Amino acid sequence: YLIISESFVSAQQAVEFAANYKASTNGIGATALRKLEILDDGLYRLSNSIEASLAGQVIAKLIQTSEFHLDAERVVPLSYNYLLTGISTEASSINYDWDAGLALNNENGENWPIKLTSGVMDELSHQFALRQQIKKGNTDTLEFQLIDGDEIEPHRYRLVGKEVLNTALGKLNSTQIELAQVESNERTTKIWLADDWQYLLIKIEQLNKSGLRIKLELESATVSGKKVVPMLEPTGFAN
Repeated sequence: YLIISESFVSAQQAVEFAANYKASTNGIGATALRKLEILDDGLYRLSNSIEASLAGQVIAKLIQTSEFHLDAERVVPLSYNYLLTGISTEASSINYDWDAGLALNNENGENWPIKLTSGVMDELSHQFALRQQIKKGNTDTLEFQLIDGDEIEPHRYRLVGKEVLNTALGKLNSTQIELAQVESNERTTKIWLADDWQYLLIKIEQLNKSGLRIKLELESATVSGKKVVPMLEPTGFAN
């Protein structure tokens, strides 16, 4: 394997979780499920699914999965899949060959070989890596290299601060971060993570230049088999 950035943590610090969310896109309601599964031989699968409905009818469904190893305290992405069905259909996949130093990105039938360098990831594996960085307290440099079509695009985040966030579950101590730079500069993204629950995603707000507004808010979750509940006395500064 190529050497991946030292910013990633060991498998011992990654625990399974399953979380349900309420989502909305410019007033259209949706439900979402995010799940991290620990498979055999140090293999992990992070999945994200969103189902949008209008007038009681499902109009769109998105499924994303990413599989990766946690090897020698580093994340090694192996595959990524994206499928959108409903009013429109899109499909893409990324397969990594670290021995050859190449990834093959397939988008709607078109293929691009991507030269792999240290730290290159896909959308989901980078979300996992971002969360792990926050868990380690390494917030000075939150930069990730993502495969985007036939290019590799840098994504940089910055720490905003601590906040006691009102949720459907009650008040949760959170860390807020935001997307500070993306090469295309076409959207703003704010993210809240649960300090007391392995930095589980609590909330995302995203606004695209086109006016598309996306919101994702936690409804229920389990982390390492334990039901997520609010702290009795939220402090905003939990470890």
